[in-house]
Amino acid sequence: MRPEVISIIIGIVTFIVSMLVILSVLEVRSRRPRELVVRKSFGRAADLTGSANIDMPKDEMLQPEPSQDKNRMRIYLLGILASSVFGALIAKLWSLQLIWGDYYKEQAELNRRSVVSVPAIRGRILDRKGREMVGNRPTLLVTAPRSVADDRNLVYRLSLVLGIPKEVIRQKLLDDRLAVSSDRVLASDISMRAAAYIRSHPHMFENVTVKDSAARYYPFDSMGAHVLGYIGPITEDELAKLDQDSELTGEDYVGKTGAEWVFDSYLTGKKGAHVYQVDVYGNPTALIEEIPPVNGADVCLTIDLELQRATDTILQQIIFSAREIGREFCNAGALVAMDIEDGGILAMSSYPTYNPELFTQGISQELWDSLNDPDADNPLLNRVTHGRYPAASTFKAFTSLAGFQYGLINDHTTCYCSGIWEEYGRQWGMQCWIYHYYPYQHGTLDFEEALNQSCDVFFYDLAANFYRRWQAMDGEKTERFNELQSYLRSWGFGSVTGLDGLGESSGRVPDAQWKLDMFKNAPEEADWWGGDMANMIIGQGDLLVTPLQICNGYAGIARRKMLKPHLFHRVIDEQGTTVKSYETRESDVQPEFEEKSIRRMEEAFRRIVDRNGEPFTNFPVQVLAKTGTGEITSAKETCSWFVAYAPAENPKYCVACVVEQAGTGDSVAMQAVQHTLASIYNVDIGPVHAGKGSGER
Repeated sequence: MRPEVISIIIGIVTFIVSMLVILSVLEVRSRRPRELVVRKSFGRAADLTGSANIDMPKDEMLQPEPSQDKNRMRIYLLGILASSVFGALIAKLWSLQLIWGDYYKEQAELNRRSVVSVPAIRGRILDRKGREMVGNRPTLLVTAPRSVADDRNLVYRLSLVLGIPKEVIRQKLLDDRLAVSSDRVLASDISMRAAAYIRSHPHMFENVTVKDSAARYYPFDSMGAHVLGYIGPITEDELAKLDQDSELTGEDYVGKTGAEWVFDSYLTGKKGAHVYQVDVYGNPTALIEEIPPVNGADVCLTIDLELQRATDTILQQIIFSAREIGREFCNAGALVAMDIEDGGILAMSSYPTYNPELFTQGISQELWDSLNDPDADNPLLNRVTHGRYPAASTFKAFTSLAGFQYGLINDHTTCYCSGIWEEYGRQWGMQCWIYHYYPYQHGTLDFEEALNQSCDVFFYDLAANFYRRWQAMDGEKTERFNELQSYLRSWGFGSVTGLDGLGESSGRVPDAQWKLDMFKNAPEEADWWGGDMANMIIGQGDLLVTPLQICNGYAGIARRKMLKPHLFHRVIDEQGTTVKSYETRESDVQPEFEEKSIRRMEEAFRRIVDRNGEPFTNFPVQVLAKTGTGEITSAKETCSWFVAYAPAENPKYCVACVVEQAGTGDSVAMQAVQHTLASIYNVDIGPVHAGKGSGER
C-alpha cells in the first residue's frame, strides 16, 4: 500500500478514536445525578413533601443546578476540532518519522553535498585496420563559477581577452541548468596567448580557471565526411527524448549524423564526478569524493582508410574533368565500394562534401545556411544513401533475371532491333538509344548480346510480355499481382537496405496502385499503361534507386545471396580488447533465380568489359560490369552510371558510381570505377580523366 494512503488511514483512525473518547466522557457526565443548591434568601417555599407551605430564609431555599444543554454543542464542536488537529498531527508525525524518514534523511544529506560531473573523453572512430579517422586533440577551456557574474569588471576583462561579448559571458555564467557549485564553460578551444594571459594574471582573473580538455578532431578534413558524420550540442528536443537516468545535460555534445550518430552510445562513455561538501549557500567547502570518468570505446568501421581517401579524390577529380571536356552542368556524384563476402562498406564518397570539424564547437547560422543553399548542390546530402536516381541500364540485370524467372527469356530468345519500337502504335513509338544517338540499329540479337549492347528494344519486348500477363489477370488493376515489380523488390529495390540504421532512402518501384495514388487528382493520368512498364524495365520512368541499392544488388548477384550492408566492424575498449564484433546478417528479402541465368548474364558483363579494353585489361583479375545512362527531366544532361565487380570467378569487390549530368555511362562513371579498382589492386592506370563516351545507355 502506498505511504500516502497509510498516512490518511492513520489520520482517520486517530480522529475516530479521539471523537469516541470525547463522546464517552460527555456521556458519563450526562448520567451523574443533579444536586440541589442552597441559596440564602427569604421567601415562601413549597413543602418538600407537598403538604404545606412554610416560610424559610431565602438563602436557605433548595434549587436545582442550572441546565448545561446549551454548552454541549460547543463541547462537541471543540472535540471535533481537537480530534481533527490531533489526528492530522499523528498522521504527519507517522509519515515524517516512519514512512518518509529515510527519504528526508537522504535529502538532508544531499543538501550538504554537491556533485559536479566530469566529462568522459569521446571514443575514436577507426577504420577496419585500426587506423584513426576521427580522434580527439588537446584543447583549452576557460571556466568560472556562477558568482563571477556579480563582478562586472571581471566579466569585462574576460570579454576583452576571449573576444566574446560580455552579455554572452554573463548568460553562460547565469545558466540555471547547471548546479550552483558547477563551473561554467565560458570558452573552448581558446588560443595559447589568451590562456597564458589569464594564467599569468591570477589577481585579475580570480576564480577563473584554464583547463585542459579534448576537442573532436578530423585529421583528414572532409575525407569520408558523410560516413563519419559530425557532433553538435544536444538540443532541447533531444534532451526531452532521453531516459530519466541519462547523464546528458544541455552542455553536452552528441553525434548528429553518420557514424558519430549511429554509434553514439559506444563513443560517449560514462561521466565521472567530484563530490563537494557545501555550505548553506551552496558554495563548496571541501572535496569529499572523486569518481573517475570512463572514456568512450573506440569503434572500428568496415571502411578502408586508404581506399576512402582514394575514392574521395577520384570522385572529385572525375567531376572536374567532366567539366573540362564540356559537361558544364556536372556538379555532383556518388561512389561506393563494398566487400562482397560480408557486405561491409569499404568506401563511401559523396560530392560535394564538407568538413565535419566545422561543427565541433557549434556552427554559425551563416555557415549553416551556406551548407543548405540549393546553389551549393546540397553538400550535407549523402548521395550514396539518400540520392535517388533513375537506375538506367544498370537495372537491366535485374529485369533480365525477372524474365528468366517467369520464362519470358529462354535459350532461344532473340530480338530484332530496328532502332524504333512501335508495339503500342507509331504515336507511342519508343527509340533504342543507338537510334537516338547515331541513328543506327542493332539488328538481330540474342540475350547476351542484347545486354552487352544494352539494346532497349529487347527489353521493351520483355516489358510488353510482362504487361500482357498482367492485363490478362482477373480483378481490378490495383489488385492484380505485379510479377515484375514483386521480383524487383526481392532484390531490395523499393526498400531500405538496413545499413546500420544510418538512414537511407527506400527509392521507388512504381506500379498501378502507386500511380493511382500519385495522380488521384488527375484521373486521366492515373492508369497504368504498357509504356510505364517499358520505361521501368530499362530503369527509367518513375523508378528511383540509390547508389547503395545498385551496389548491394550487384553484390547479391555476385555472391548469389542478398546480405544487409554494414559499416560496423567492431568495438574496442580502453585496454584494446574487442568487446563486440559484427555478425553477418542476411537481407530481409531473397530473390529466386537459376544459376544458369546468372551465368548467361555474367557472360554479357564480361563482353562489356572486353569491349571497353584498357585499362580493364591491365588488371590482374577479370572484371564484370554494366553501364547506364539515366535521363532526368529536370536536368540538362543525363547522369552517368557504372557498376562492376571482381574477380569474376570468386567475387570480392563491388563498386558502383553515378555522376550527375555527366553524359553516358562509359564517359565518366566508368573511369571513376576503373580508378577505384586500380586503387584496390594497386595498378597504375594514369591520371583521372573523363572520356567522350559512345552514347551507350
